[in-house]
Amino acid sequence: MDWKHWYRELEQDDETWDVSEEVVLRGVVHLDFCGQASEVEAEFIVGADSEEQVQTIEEPTELQKKTWETYMACSSEIHPQVLESIHHYYVDIVEKYRKAYSSWGEDPNEYAPYVERPEQLLDRMQLISILISDSSEKDELYLNFSCSWDREHGLGVHLKQMKIEHIQGAYTLYDLE
Repeated sequence: MDWKHWYRELEQDDETWDVSEEVVLRGVVHLDFCGQASEVEAEFIVGADSEEQVQTIEEPTELQKKTWETYMACSSEIHPQVLESIHHYYVDIVEKYRKAYSSWGEDPNEYAPYVERPEQLLDRMQLISILISDSSEKDELYLNFSCSWDREHGLGVHLKQMKIEHIQGAYTLYDLE
């Protein structure tokens, strides 16, 4: 893919300047996550020191581009590891969700069934976005999933050096940093 052209086509959301000192650049890419085709929103968060600097931001930083291109080149090797890690995480938390769904009068098997193999989770989750912040860390990004067991918060996977660092609810994961 011609990433140079894709970077220039990213949409800038500079309305966030009023509440933060960053600009979000967004684009869409089609990805395969362990055999599951997904249309994924990519978000690059770029820091800015002033409103004037906001006006000059047109592309992700060089470090963000390198992280993105490394991830895209290695995604077919990374995704099975991510799925395996999500499975381990899911096995540890499934009882909590099953109890919650039962207390709400809903069938826990519909939203949080017991699974034996990682592939069984693919029908219950979907990669929806990738976030690359303007951090000093090389090769750091977040994969965000919608999932049946936590329909409100979803699931977030934090990668550093293209290895799984942490898994948690997508919105609460960013609070760890």
